Formats: sequence, structure tokens, C-alpha cells
Amino acid sequence: MILCTLSDWNFLAKGLALYESLQETSKNTFTLYYLCLDKRSYDKLWLIKSELDTDNGIIIPVCLEKFEETNPELKVARADRAYNEYCWTLASYFCNYLIANNIDITYIDSDIFFYADIDMFFKEIGNKSVGLIAHRHNLVGDRDGAYNVGVIYFRKDKAGRDTLSWWSDAVLNKKFPHLRSCGDQKYLEEFIPRFGAENICVVDETIGHAAPWNYRLYVWDKITEGKIVWGNKEQILLFSHFSRMSYNLISAEINFTSGTYLDHTLSGQVFNIPQVKKLYVDYFMRLKKIHEKWLIC
Repeated sequence: MILCTLSDWNFLAKGLALYESLQETSKNTFTLYYLCLDKRSYDKLWLIKSELDTDNGIIIPVCLEKFEETNPELKVARADRAYNEYCWTLASYFCNYLIANNIDITYIDSDIFFYADIDMFFKEIGNKSVGLIAHRHNLVGDRDGAYNVGVIYFRKDKAGRDTLSWWSDAVLNKKFPHLRSCGDQKYLEEFIPRFGAENICVVDETIGHAAPWNYRLYVWDKITEGKIVWGNKEQILLFSHFSRMSYNLISAEINFTSGTYLDHTLSGQVFNIPQVKKLYVDYFMRLKKIHEKWLIC
């Protein structure tokens, strides 16, 4: 199982939490390719790699600077867009680079944390070529897009490669301006129209996934059993996406979304749900331990 993620030093603790959660929940062995957006992250991961690798999971740091040397179009892209937009460009590009090695590839945002085996995600995809996660709070045509880039899978078959190649090219070269309203994300709405519903699976039936934009949609009474209730569906909570979360290690203060997603979180009221707040407290404690063990120099 080949996975990939990316971050700079500011998100490295979250990326290591992602890696730990995969190690703790995955029954299958995996390799996580980690595209490091600065030298500090790359050097740190190589320094601690021998201690991070286990029998079921290994991490392979990739240096962005060296990656750009062999992929010069990335240097052009870096010069013509803001840093956050460049980071969005890298997700599809890195996946497209890896799939060229004739492997299936799954991209995961570094601020995601798994509570159950990612194999559940692949089982729902079945034999389809691409797996997407729905936002659940909005529809196709909305500004932020109907799907989230947080977890996305591409099979190494023709449909998977064609879809990924189209996405990477469109984002890299800023094509289709009407799809550029939310970084690389709204492009996902074009996958089904362009490459066919028979090839694209929207993973929504069997797994639960949580994020600031959909916490309010769930009943949380069964979270102690590892489940959320969404409408009439009782689902295993596979992962939570801690998007825009920031924190202070000294004061132990958690800023749930750094002032964003106010409309999706009922002006932050969803974080008063005890079960949701506990997700964040537990995640913060995980990050704190990672900082103390690996990142405090």
C-alpha cells in the first residue's frame, strides 16, 4: 500500500501524527512518501527515520528542492503563485509522479488522523479507478466543491492515470478558471463528467469522516463505539480532518479553526459538543507528545 502526504515544518507534527495513526490502525503494510517542503523537515525525518519505521509502516522523506531540480516546471509554478497555492499544486503533481512508477497511490492531507483501518476506504472503492471523499455539507457547484482533497485514491489503470494526469495538468497550468475557486479542490467535480461514474467512487456509504465543515451534521452519542450517526446511517469514524487547527504548546490553548469556517461550525458552537471537543483535546495531546519526543531541538 503506497500513500503520500506533504508539509513544511509548521505541519510536521501533524504529519507525524498521521503516520502514527496509520501505523496503529493499518493491518496491511504501507509506505508513506513524505514530500518535505523545507530542508528542516527533510533533515529531521531522515534523522529519525530509523526510529519511525516499523514492520507495518515505513516513511520515505522526499526533498522538495531536489524534486524541483528533476521537475523544472515546478520551479515555474512556484514563481507564479502564492505559497499556499503552490502547496495545492504539489498534491496532484506528487501523486502523478508516483503513479508513473506503476503503483496505485493514495494522497492524504497531513492534518488528518485515522481511528480505523484505511482498508475500509479501499473496500468501498472496490474495482473502480478513483476514490473521492464527499464534503457532505454542500453540493456540486458550490464554491468549495462537493469533494475534499483530504483523502483521494488513484489506481494505476488507464482511467486512474488519465484522471490524475488531467487533474495535475489543470492545477499546474491554471486551466479552467471556473474551477479555481478553492485551490485544487473544485477540479474534483470534473472527474465524473469527464472520466465516467463507472470509474469514480464517491466513498460515502460505509465510512464516516469528520471535519469542521460537517461536525454539525452528525449525532455523536456512539463515538465511544467508534461510530457517528449521519442521517439514517451509523458509520465507523475512519478519520478526522483537523483543518486549520492551531495550538500553543505552552498554554495548551487550542484554536479549533484559527478563526475560519464560522458558517460551517455555527460560529464555533460545534466545538462545544463534548465528543467533538474531546477529538481535539486528544489530537492536541498527541501533537504535544510528538513535539516533545521528536521536534523540540
